[in-house]
Amino acid sequence: MQISSLFLAPLLAITLAFPAQAETRKCTGRDGKVTYSDVVCPERTQSERSVDTRGNTLDASELRDKVQKDKAQTEQAEALARERATMEASLQQQAQAQAAHAARQDALNAEKDAAAYANCVRDVERQSPTEDVKAELFAACRTAGPSQRQTGMTEAALHDCIQSVDRTRVVGKDKARQLATCHGADVKPEPVVVVVPATRLRPPKLTGCDATRCVDDRGRRYTRQGAALRRDDGTLCQATGEVVRCH
Repeated sequence: MQISSLFLAPLLAITLAFPAQAETRKCTGRDGKVTYSDVVCPERTQSERSVDTRGNTLDASELRDKVQKDKAQTEQAEALARERATMEASLQQQAQAQAAHAARQDALNAEKDAAAYANCVRDVERQSPTEDVKAELFAACRTAGPSQRQTGMTEAALHDCIQSVDRTRVVGKDKARQLATCHGADVKPEPVVVVVPATRLRPPKLTGCDATRCVDDRGRRYTRQGAALRRDDGTLCQATGEVVRCH
């Protein structure tokens, strides 16, 4: 039993010490000096009492909440920035792809336009038109390619149009103009030539006169002014026999 007591004594001391260490103690010495300790006060201490330090503990919960909110906002801003950067990169890639596609399409269209122009010029030259007609139709042939794309003309339709013109009796510049039109060339219509009847080229003749007035074979009326005639539109005329000549 003595051996057991020897072992129990230190254990009991340790057990009693732990609760004391968990507290803050105010120790007042015999000389009035005050000290604070988290262990049992010395034996020469005049008084000893526990001090509640819980009121002195800083409440950092509001600060922690602010830090967490700031962190959440920062993470959200970074996520938005990454999303925006990803979207901008995607849009840039799309723009580059569209530009590359447009460049390839432009090159293909230029190649087709050159072929359409060459074919149009070839069919025009086969008709041996005059130089002025050739220059006019060559300029019109430059619109063949864009016109074919706009109308969706196929090779079969172009071939049928050319064969249809070849079967007609049209020759020379008229045939050249029709063939250029088949290719889609913007061929301007020829100016209309007005043929004036021969009867309109000769001077009018008087068909009847009285003391003051005359009338010609075209229905125009004249007023006598001595040896001269004044036409109804004010023009001064002269009569040589029945023929009227106006200035």
